[in-house]
Amino acid sequence: LSQHTRNLFFDLGSGTIQNLKYRDVWALVGQKGIKGFSPYEEISYAGSGNAYATPIDKRMCIPQTLKGIKIRPDPLPFRNDKRRDFCSRYDGYGDFCSDTNVDKSLATVSLLNKTLEDNPIYSTPILVIAGISHNSLRMCLETLLMQPGILVENVIVAVDEKFSESLALIDLFGFRGEKTTSSSTYMEHYEKSLNKVWELHPNKDKVIVIEEDLILSPDFLYTLALLSETFRKDDTIGAIQMWNPNSYDNVNGSIDLIYRVDNLFGLGYLLRRSFYDKNMKNSFKQCCSKRVWDKWSFSDSSSSFLMPDISRVFRRPIDGNRINTKYLEVLFNRKRRTSLNPFPALSNIDTLRKEKYEANLIKIINSATLLKSLEKCDTININMHNLIQNQNSSDTFKFIYQQESENDFTTLTPILPCFGLFPIEPLGLYHGILRFTSNKYHFYLIGTKSSLYKSISIAT
Repeated sequence: LSQHTRNLFFDLGSGTIQNLKYRDVWALVGQKGIKGFSPYEEISYAGSGNAYATPIDKRMCIPQTLKGIKIRPDPLPFRNDKRRDFCSRYDGYGDFCSDTNVDKSLATVSLLNKTLEDNPIYSTPILVIAGISHNSLRMCLETLLMQPGILVENVIVAVDEKFSESLALIDLFGFRGEKTTSSSTYMEHYEKSLNKVWELHPNKDKVIVIEEDLILSPDFLYTLALLSETFRKDDTIGAIQMWNPNSYDNVNGSIDLIYRVDNLFGLGYLLRRSFYDKNMKNSFKQCCSKRVWDKWSFSDSSSSFLMPDISRVFRRPIDGNRINTKYLEVLFNRKRRTSLNPFPALSNIDTLRKEKYEANLIKIINSATLLKSLEKCDTININMHNLIQNQNSSDTFKFIYQQESENDFTTLTPILPCFGLFPIEPLGLYHGILRFTSNKYHFYLIGTKSSLYKSISIAT
């Protein structure tokens, strides 16, 4: 229809004629001289691709004189032509391109907590390191866009130059796509992506890194914002990681707790630039050439990392076409728990700086109830959990495991399944202490070669 024709229908009371496109279906009962919009109008948009719109079938009684409405009672239908164009050119995006969703806008969410408006997290660059799965990237970008307070201009999505389709998807979300030169492995692309973000933001002292195949919890940025002041004041924290390897559904941890740990498990994290410069910039192939679950190793042993008791990112399940498949399937494919609370409170922010954390850790452990013996388990020890639940004297427990050296976990590993933790090796240690919460009970598994062991009482 020409613009002149559309104007004529507008004069007859149409409020949606401007949205009418090829293969759409539209119905209007209008009247010359009507003041406002006709209450008898409906539009049905064509589906994606070559699909026609759903027919409109209405039966109604119409008065001789129409009474126009000044404001339409329902929001005007919205047609997302940019998203439709993308979906017409690319396949494999499932519900994202369905007739139900194809016209939904891709818009940011305002920051509801006004006390966080000046929080530095919301001006921190966000680097998304895209992999080979376009649909995984789409889901990641959707959950990133839904973060309250997100600014699209802060988001950089690094894409290997071989995958041009990803750039079209990134543009659809309004983020900035950056190509890296062709890489033979994801970790080679990873290194180039980190170099790129620091190059684009030479004056920033931190960056948020999001790896491939991640779905973010609704409180991903919010939790980082709550921890930003601790991060600023304690330069022994190299990064804040948002994934916990022990955050399984049957462990049922506490959403309000954050721990210090010795290892960086990556996936989604806030990275300090000084830590990157010292440990990664010129030695990436030595420290980080493998995926992070293959253990990154840094020369700076003085740094620690913060980690939530319940993960703030979900890593999509691993397929079977990988090295060490059993290890990865147990790590990622068991039912996991990820935060669904958009604004959780954190209860121990004030005790996360190194000196306070260790002093508080020792204090809690010394007052905990001693578990005197634990036998090897293949699954969760129901008898132990029943015993704990039937006594009301304590909600905090400690267990001492014997070590020949600080890296000896031969007596710890067999009891990990008793608690539902990752069973193959202990993950999430801090100076030989494995800390976790399960069903509102707090557990501390302490090695005899821990640097903190000498300050710990083993009395009941």
